[in-house]
Amino acid sequence: MSIPDHISPIVAYRVWQWDSLGLKSLNNEQWFPGSALEANASRCGKGHAAPTDGCTCGVYAARDLAHLQEIGYARYGVNGEVYLWGTVVEHQLGWRAQYAYPKSIVLPHDAIPFKLSEAESRLETLIMYGVDIFVMPVASPPIQLWSKQSGLDRAGFDWLIEKPAPPRVLLF
Repeated sequence: MSIPDHISPIVAYRVWQWDSLGLKSLNNEQWFPGSALEANASRCGKGHAAPTDGCTCGVYAARDLAHLQEIGYARYGVNGEVYLWGTVVEHQLGWRAQYAYPKSIVLPHDAIPFKLSEAESRLETLIMYGVDIFVMPVASPPIQLWSKQSGLDRAGFDWLIEKPAPPRVLLF
C-alpha cells in the first residue's frame, strides 16, 4: 500500500488563457468547469502514468506568484491559485501534478478588453468554475469581483466530483 505525502491538495499558482469557452492552459488544453484536469501522458508519447520522474509530463504550477512574474508567464493571460493532487512531482520552483483545478482566478487590470455591456456574458465563463474571481488594479490590492459563496452551495474540495450548480449572482 502506498501512503500519499499529502492528504489535502497542494495550492500553487499558474497562468491560463481566457476565451469565450473559459480557461485553457498555455498549450491550449481546455479546463472544463466542475471537472479536474487530468495530466495527459500521451503528449510525451511514452505511455506511462503522468507525471513521473524523468519525464516532462504533468500539470505544471509554480510555487508562488512572484515566480510566475519573474519568468514572464504572468503576462500571458489570467493567473490564480490552483489545487494540485494525485501523483505530484515537486521541483525547485513548483510542481507537476496528476490532477488540477482552479482555486481562484485573478484578472489583470488589462485582461478585460471588452465593453462593459459584454462583461456579464464573458465573465459567466469564469463563474462556472465556482471559484473566487478578483480584478488586480494597477496600484492597489485585488478587488473581489465574484465569490464562490455567492453562487455555489458547496463546501470544501469534494464538489469537484459533482456537476456545478448554475451561477446565481454576479457581483459586478
